[in-house]
Amino acid sequence: MTSRNSPRNHPQAAPQRSAPEQAGPEIVGSWQRCIEDYQLDPGRNLRAPRLSDSEVREARSLQDSLLHSAEPVFERLRYLGGNSGYCVLVTDASGIVLREYIDSNRGQELAEKGLSLGTVWTENLVGTNGLGTCLATGEALTVYAGEHFGRELQRFSCSTAPLIAPDGNIIGALDISTYAQGDKIGQGLALNLVCDTADQIEASMFRYAFARHQVLALVSSPLADASQSNALLAVNDSGWILGATSAALMQLGVPERCLIVGQGLAALTGATLDEVQRAPWSLQPGGSNSCWLMRLAGETRRAPVSVAPAVSGTTPRANLDSPLYQAAGTDPSLQRNADICHRVLNRDICILLQGETGTGKEVWARAIHASSMRHDKPFVTLNCAAIPESLIESELFGYSAGTFTGGLKGGKVGKIEASNGGTLFLDEIGDMPLMLQARLLRVLAEREITPLGQIKPVAVDLHVICATHRDLIEAVSLGEFREDLYYRISGVRIGLPALRDRQDRQALIEKVFSQLRESESIQIDEPALQVLGAYHWPGNIRQLRNALQFALCMCDGRALRITDLPDEVFPQAPGEPGMGSASLTDAAISSQNGPSTGQLPPDRLMSLGTAVLGNESVASAEQDERARILATLRQHRWVVLRAAQALGISRSTLHRKIKKYGLSEA
Repeated sequence: MTSRNSPRNHPQAAPQRSAPEQAGPEIVGSWQRCIEDYQLDPGRNLRAPRLSDSEVREARSLQDSLLHSAEPVFERLRYLGGNSGYCVLVTDASGIVLREYIDSNRGQELAEKGLSLGTVWTENLVGTNGLGTCLATGEALTVYAGEHFGRELQRFSCSTAPLIAPDGNIIGALDISTYAQGDKIGQGLALNLVCDTADQIEASMFRYAFARHQVLALVSSPLADASQSNALLAVNDSGWILGATSAALMQLGVPERCLIVGQGLAALTGATLDEVQRAPWSLQPGGSNSCWLMRLAGETRRAPVSVAPAVSGTTPRANLDSPLYQAAGTDPSLQRNADICHRVLNRDICILLQGETGTGKEVWARAIHASSMRHDKPFVTLNCAAIPESLIESELFGYSAGTFTGGLKGGKVGKIEASNGGTLFLDEIGDMPLMLQARLLRVLAEREITPLGQIKPVAVDLHVICATHRDLIEAVSLGEFREDLYYRISGVRIGLPALRDRQDRQALIEKVFSQLRESESIQIDEPALQVLGAYHWPGNIRQLRNALQFALCMCDGRALRITDLPDEVFPQAPGEPGMGSASLTDAAISSQNGPSTGQLPPDRLMSLGTAVLGNESVASAEQDERARILATLRQHRWVVLRAAQALGISRSTLHRKIKKYGLSEA
């Protein structure tokens, strides 16, 4: 297990053929590896090699996709590095420095020693050093003065902690370096600082990764601010533990993540998820070391935002008429999503759209494409769940002539090649077969494809947007989705809210209605709009469009009324979800029919109003309804249209009632 230990306090010792006499075991082990495994000579100048700018950009792009949720922490590091005399470095798991925050007065000298962007600090290249030894051991540590293997670094003290992803893997290291002064004991503050900062970064990534689940915090007091805790657990709605931060494992005294991931929360803590959500739960009642478990106040189920810099230097809101802002409407969370997408437009960053079925993921993907510099190039879509597994490979990569019996004579261009220069939209990426996931990962890394039946690769200029309704983090933990592909495609994650959660729900209903109606003279009356706004819409925007299309077909006048709406937007039985408000029903009836018309209320509203009554009351209401319908039909000589108008219901509803009650003209 990766952990961050407190420093071991040892006095400075001069370089020699073995580690300094009083060095800790992590330093001794590192020196042994350098001499025996890497065949390095201690005390020599071992300068860190430097990658090219293009290699640094590629590595930085991948790491930014992992760390972008922790940008506020990095801003504090920028202040620390620029004002305290420290040199702050961040590497990836390969030891490549991808971020640096350096005091301007000392920056030039430190850079000359190799503490700069693009340098590689693995033990096999540079010997014992803070970054390389931390990555090799997975432990937080300080390498002080003569403990460094190479002569170039023996003037420095380097305190380093690993950066740990939500799944427990090390994805990099955070280092604070300065000139060695005094003794190693004095570097305890630097090590504590780097460990605490690494915990904050881990917690930021963890909250982002599990934003669609319940995130619980371990705190020392029931009055503590849970948002400041780095000790976090992720739990699904069924109460199963999905993940834990390193700080949480340490506080719980659990040595490995695998010992609690997959366990029930109640088995670990004695509390159910509902109990923790209601009130803080004491894990050590009466004990000396107080520890409480509580939910993060104000947590939402959408992904946090990225703060990547804008491309042009102008504010991302400069073009409010762009397709992205048109798609966002007036909902604040979608407007923020539009801000994020505008900031990463035209950059080589994959975008992952997540949301329930019907939330408009393809609409959003098209808006991203239309707002980018690729807008005049192809937008190619592929639904990974709609194509048989035996065909999806040829759909993606294409095939040359003669590859398949029954294939096209001249071969076929695949979706990836067809999107060259434009955008490839992979819908339901979570359903892509594992074998193809590996091939897609390679395409994204190398920017070239090899069609089936062909040897020579084809270069492609590719921008990929993926979408899914699945929880890919959970799919990764179940072995159903490749972890490396997940981190490749989720450079920026955009969570699309369900229709029931949108603050602009009523405006969106009116917008969709205006798109579907054939004439501007047709309007939705207020009672119908209230019913539509109160419905929970499990099928989201797709279901809304279907419901409005049905209602427009049923509408006989210039106003779409409650009676034109489909039955699905009304509860039909006790306990069925819907408006669930008798007061709203009464108001709608009063508004629709007036208080003294003498007409029978629309049938759906009757069922809504009686849904909370007992069986006897429901039976009595149905008998009254049957009698009134039959009387009205006879009054209008069984002309269904006139009878329906008199009853205030649609013809289709009246036909259903005639069938339900077994009415006949005879």
